[in-house]
Amino acid sequence: MARFTMKVAKWLTVLVVGLVIICWLVLAAPFFSNLRKSIVADVLTTQIGQPLIVEGDVRVVVGRTTFVHVSDVHIPSTNIDDLNLAELKLLEWELNLAALFSGRIDLDNLTLDGLQANAITQSDGTTSWVKRTPQPAVEAPSSSTDEQPVEEAVPASASPSIYSFLSDKTVTFTNIGLVFSNELSGFDFDFKLGSILLEQLQGGDLVSVTGGGTVNGEEFTLDGKYPAGEPFTNVLNFGDIVVSYDGSVIAPEQGGGYEATLEMDTGEIGEVFDVLGLERSFEGAGDLSAHITSQPGLLAIQDLQSVLDLSKGQQISVTGKVDNLVDQSGFDVKAEARLHPEGQPPANADSLKDLKLTRIVARVVSEDGNLEFKKLVIRTNAFDQGLNKVGPISIGRIYRTEEKTLGLADVNLQAGPKDAPYITASGGVGDIFKFKEVDLAGTLSGPASLLLKSLSEEEAAKFGRVGAEFEISDEAGHLSLTKLTAATEGTDLWFLKADVAVENVAQLDGLKTAVGIGITDTASFLEALKLDPIDVGKVEFGVALEGQVETADLELVFNAGGSDLKTNISVDLSEQINVIRGKVLSERIRLEDLRDGTKALVQLGEAAESKGAESGEPEPEDDRPPIQPLVLEEESDVLDLERILTETDLEIELELKEFVGEAGSSSMSSTFTAKEGQINAGPIELFYGPGFFKVTAMMDAVEDPERLRVSGSTSGWDFGKILDAVGLGIDANGTLNAAFDVTGNISSGKTFVNSMAGSASLNMGTGSIATSLLELAGLGVFPWLFSNELSEGKTTIVCVKAPVQLRSGQVRFDSVVAETKSVQLVAKGEVDWVGDRIQIRAEPRRVGDPLARSAWPFDVTGKLSDPQFKLDVGGSRSRRADGADQMPANRVPCQPDILQLE
Repeated sequence: MARFTMKVAKWLTVLVVGLVIICWLVLAAPFFSNLRKSIVADVLTTQIGQPLIVEGDVRVVVGRTTFVHVSDVHIPSTNIDDLNLAELKLLEWELNLAALFSGRIDLDNLTLDGLQANAITQSDGTTSWVKRTPQPAVEAPSSSTDEQPVEEAVPASASPSIYSFLSDKTVTFTNIGLVFSNELSGFDFDFKLGSILLEQLQGGDLVSVTGGGTVNGEEFTLDGKYPAGEPFTNVLNFGDIVVSYDGSVIAPEQGGGYEATLEMDTGEIGEVFDVLGLERSFEGAGDLSAHITSQPGLLAIQDLQSVLDLSKGQQISVTGKVDNLVDQSGFDVKAEARLHPEGQPPANADSLKDLKLTRIVARVVSEDGNLEFKKLVIRTNAFDQGLNKVGPISIGRIYRTEEKTLGLADVNLQAGPKDAPYITASGGVGDIFKFKEVDLAGTLSGPASLLLKSLSEEEAAKFGRVGAEFEISDEAGHLSLTKLTAATEGTDLWFLKADVAVENVAQLDGLKTAVGIGITDTASFLEALKLDPIDVGKVEFGVALEGQVETADLELVFNAGGSDLKTNISVDLSEQINVIRGKVLSERIRLEDLRDGTKALVQLGEAAESKGAESGEPEPEDDRPPIQPLVLEEESDVLDLERILTETDLEIELELKEFVGEAGSSSMSSTFTAKEGQINAGPIELFYGPGFFKVTAMMDAVEDPERLRVSGSTSGWDFGKILDAVGLGIDANGTLNAAFDVTGNISSGKTFVNSMAGSASLNMGTGSIATSLLELAGLGVFPWLFSNELSEGKTTIVCVKAPVQLRSGQVRFDSVVAETKSVQLVAKGEVDWVGDRIQIRAEPRRVGDPLARSAWPFDVTGKLSDPQFKLDVGGSRSRRADGADQMPANRVPCQPDILQLE
């Protein structure tokens, strides 16, 4: 028995030793290397949920705590051929044999060296890793009331992943490289990590993650602490950029997840661009803070606050909240940008190319799952514009371009009612910070009330809609409106047609514009507006403009009824002094068309004012800055007349071939020139029936820019018609002519009249007037009773001469003469319309007898507004101081006889 026992013990010992040797051979001998690699690969594949291949060796050092050594490991991508998701030179870990014998795999204290991970997203959306989708919770089976209650169902365990595998391990990473490359977004992040340590401290109650390295060449450090059941902390440093993310875990019975406060101090903002691989579009510093709540299906951002101060004095601030970023619900963010140093706005724009944004205020909210501008206010150094309804807006993707700029692709926006937006646009922007590489196309469609603001809803339907298509691009190197076409739809009352293209919006280079607008029938048009119909006929207005940077040609065409007007203007800025040439031409203008057109415009204006007052409702108060139309400040010199006149060689011709009025036809021609500050307007020549009017105006805009000289003459005007026009109702005939030459201050119309200085004269040749009072005043009662003038009831006028001098609101004259066949009336005096004074003395005498008694001289004195007329009863006599008393044989009519005495 003892011998048998010894024999059994011997063989057991041999068996144990053999088993140990076999186990050792299996764990360490090269012959069993493939077996070990297969076992390890299968175990790790199960643990991480991703295929894993061991190409090096696997060695195991057995002990109470067994050490496993694995080399040359790679995890191939299951979605992208010929790409490894991860490669690893060395992998070591501790294996708990006791747990293994009980059927549980327990790995810990992992060491990874030479890891290179590749997280790649291709342009078609394919990723190098397997995307996991959460599995739904399993519903508990129904149970009868008499059965024991079952435990509440819990969600099924999530699929294993690398992250869940590492969450409860102590891991040391050395010489790690991580590449995140997204061809959709264009962003690449190349992490080179000297070391990262994931530790389980305090008996597993504290998880610590520490490490450092570089991202795209920029150094960073990471320090994260995750105590069990306590608030966690994270601090990330990129150069001067400091990011903290501190919070606490939400209990599972409250939905799980966590709450955290994000705080970031950007330091120098240029470093953020460097980390993101973008060119430095601007420099500055800022901060950001927000409260984050993350739960299954929920990512909320509350109390968002950010201020960015740029190096050139601009400031951008963002405030708001997002109730759930996952479905974009509860989105309410306000952004405000001051685009100039505080208190130093840019000067008013001298031209369109000098136009600059000065301030942008925007509020973006979510509605029905889409983002839209609740408020958008844009300010420039020339105008403000408020847009209250822009959206929804969608952005397909945000990406980095090959030129290292941040771009937006598949941008879609609309403005106006959601079911029938006025404007829709789509496209992209290659550089959002500099607003370059722009490519947008869109349409505009809206009721005519968008342009005709006074229309009621009922009236608007009669006027149809306005439709347009537009394209905007800067492919040529500058922002261009490459296409704009517009036309009216669904109406016969009026029409609009436009075709516009601009190669360079800032400088108006390559501008091609053709716009036509008109009313088919003015009577129907006004009647549709419930106004008094005025039949002007068809009214058309057209504008055609073509121009480059330094040249432009403008054509304006206006037709109304039987009237037409055409204007051509060319501008050349390539010369040393700007050159403008133009011509205003009309074959025919009817006074009737002008009168009726004016009445129609007055009606439209009054209707617009009344409807605006009726429908005007007080706007709800908000913090919006006051909105102004596109109006330049008064001090702006964009349209400075003095500047235009002194820096331009300008010549405009005017020719109205036929002007048809109640008195017949007339014509007019003129020329306006301005060169080096010397301005000449005229002569303006107007022919109206037998009448003629000729005026010339001159000004020196350099030496004396406030004074204007006007001179001219007129003739052919019927004396009788003038008396009828002023309401005297006296039959008369004769032809009047006049001349004038005056200078005045043109700061205002009233100032010009009150400051006029110069001379004027009124003359009339042979004529007559249906009264003999002048004969009575000059001859006396008895000679008048027997005169031919009394018997015929009219007086023949030989001539009238009235030379006057003007100075500072005063008219002075020494010898105004009116002469009949028998009587010469000589008047002298002064009229002061500024001082409201008048003083005139008139003495009628027989022709050729200036020393005879004037039968009825008279005086007009007192206030000009209330003159006093006084007859000098008894008459008066005159004499020459030098004693002359003989009339010459060759007496000259209409010169004071007393001055002709010899």
